[in-house]
Amino acid sequence: MAINIHLIRTQRPHWGKYSGINQFLNYVDQDKYHINIYTASDNDEDFPVRNKTIRRWLRCAVQRKGMQYYKLSDLTAEIRALRKCLYKKADIVHYMDGEHSAQYLPWLCKLPRKMRPKIVATYHQPPELLNSLTNKKVISKLDHVTVVSPEQTSYFHGLLPPDKITVILHGINVDFFRPGSTPKTGKVFRCITVGHWLRDFKTIREVAEKLVEYKDIEFHIVTSKLTGPRQTGLEGLTNVILYRDTLDDAGLLAQYQQADLLFLPLLQSTANNALLEGIACGLPVVSTYLPSVKAYLPGKEAILIKDNDPKQLADAILHLAHNPWDQRNMAQEARKRLKSWIGVISLHTMKPFIQN
Repeated sequence: MAINIHLIRTQRPHWGKYSGINQFLNYVDQDKYHINIYTASDNDEDFPVRNKTIRRWLRCAVQRKGMQYYKLSDLTAEIRALRKCLYKKADIVHYMDGEHSAQYLPWLCKLPRKMRPKIVATYHQPPELLNSLTNKKVISKLDHVTVVSPEQTSYFHGLLPPDKITVILHGINVDFFRPGSTPKTGKVFRCITVGHWLRDFKTIREVAEKLVEYKDIEFHIVTSKLTGPRQTGLEGLTNVILYRDTLDDAGLLAQYQQADLLFLPLLQSTANNALLEGIACGLPVVSTYLPSVKAYLPGKEAILIKDNDPKQLADAILHLAHNPWDQRNMAQEARKRLKSWIGVISLHTMKPFIQN
């Protein structure tokens, strides 16, 4: 008999068709798992009551317990999930974005096991941020937690037994994100930075300023309008080209394939779409030495710099720009690294929660 899963995920407007942790759903065995997906908006628009005063009051009420990301659309998602539970149409409720939407339904765990589904949540944010984004009492009620970086597990120890915490490394669509089939055009060494969340734009600017005299090195920054009109602080540099929501999936892929290096200084991290997309396209990486980044890039495919030292980052870029043999070797290691682990994890990992 197939396992029925009600999955709640948050809509990310800046994600493309081939990006995001939800990609694993394309690989689930449909004969073993029936998945009903509810996608919640990252705002209040799904909530049926339109009165602004009621919305404002209720928004404050639902965020009072510390879940800053929890919106009225998340409340709507939990109400819909509750209906599934009451009619016994779900064996598992899986919150794909635990920081956003897991707040009220986990209290069903007080009910006897035969009267409720298993409740699972996946968390994505670094441990330094989780304390301000989650409610620990809610987490303690969950049947299982999955995380995308080993570094996150420390936050959940003490809230749940170790056997209820699983690390599942994030994967990427390696059929779409792949090296280009045609030679790269031009003689410029292109460093690409993609994304906005927890990117260290201050350091990127310092590095770009240090290398501005090198006319054969460019920085291509693909970010989102969600960062605001000037939040990157990279405007006005002659060696920086900015792209803000002007690229579709094919355009993003072309930028990766025409680049020579993924340059990704980070403030914090767990899993990172851009990091995986870049190495899937065969790009060597210059990034920040963080435990989570090291978990994904433990080998020769990356140069990781502690504390984002601008001089060391600039020196690493100069070395690869002027030593194409090293750049090519790292590029080969990057693609090999991604293919060395299973890029997508099926929901077979959920089966023990039903049996136990």
